[in-house]
Amino acid sequence: MATYREFREQVKRRRRRKFILRLSLLIVAAAAVCGVAFFALYTVITGAGWKPGDAQMVASGSTSASETSQPASAPESGTAPESEPAGWNTSTPVEPTLDQTVTGADYRMLAVGANAAVDYSFFDRAAILGDSVSQGWNIYESPMKAHAFICAYKSIGPNAVVNKQTANPGDASGRGEENIYETIINSNPLRLYILLGTNALVRDGEATEQSFLSYYSQMLDMFKADLGDEVDIYVQSITPVRPGASQPGLYKERIQRVNTQLAVLAREKGCHFVNIYEALQDENGDLREDLAAQDKVHLNQNAYPIMAEYLATHTV
Repeated sequence: MATYREFREQVKRRRRRKFILRLSLLIVAAAAVCGVAFFALYTVITGAGWKPGDAQMVASGSTSASETSQPASAPESGTAPESEPAGWNTSTPVEPTLDQTVTGADYRMLAVGANAAVDYSFFDRAAILGDSVSQGWNIYESPMKAHAFICAYKSIGPNAVVNKQTANPGDASGRGEENIYETIINSNPLRLYILLGTNALVRDGEATEQSFLSYYSQMLDMFKADLGDEVDIYVQSITPVRPGASQPGLYKERIQRVNTQLAVLAREKGCHFVNIYEALQDENGDLREDLAAQDKVHLNQNAYPIMAEYLATHTV
């Protein structure tokens, strides 16, 4: 049995342990409070944009009344300082100053995106304007043949449309010589699909391209004016060709360059650009061999069902 002295020593030891424990907890709590306070102060200082010079200002107190009551000295030249314009802090509409012209574009980025396929009855009130490439719609079987009004004429370009020339749409159309432009207007379409350029680019050279684009621009202006804004105009890309095509002006790099210019033109005119090129190209960007006619420029019967499906899945 412990003596009284031993008992007292045990009590003292327990008290010392309790004291040390409480002191430790107090130190930890104080450190935590200091940490939170420092973090809060740091957040306030950095959030308010506190600068080192602000500490001196706070320490010295606010500016004295004599300092604030004195007006700022006038410029040495003697001219009065300019006042803030009236309404400087009011919210008013600002007229756009950015040029809306598309530059540095890629025709693939400006094209109508893919969507769910529409029923081919969508094309019942559609007119297709084109050259000999588009004549294939009447010659070969495809879902489009029974729906769209095909206005395709051999060897034409946009200049023939602008100049309101007459042409024969071919035996497969069942029609005779007709005014190209008036035929389109009189068909009263809700949608107009245009595929022109193969004939216009037969000759190489920048002047040929600029003439083609100038006539194309005029043609779109005429259609927009006479058909109205409620008619959707789809500008189709020029179709690809095979390497070594029979026409020297028709080669991949040139066609793609002109397609970009057509895409930009369509955007500026409020029309829709359809990149039919991608539906017909191979992995090298050339016309697929299984879709090419013997001249490596025109399309064979295999191409038109593919184009019909592409048009049905790229609408607005």
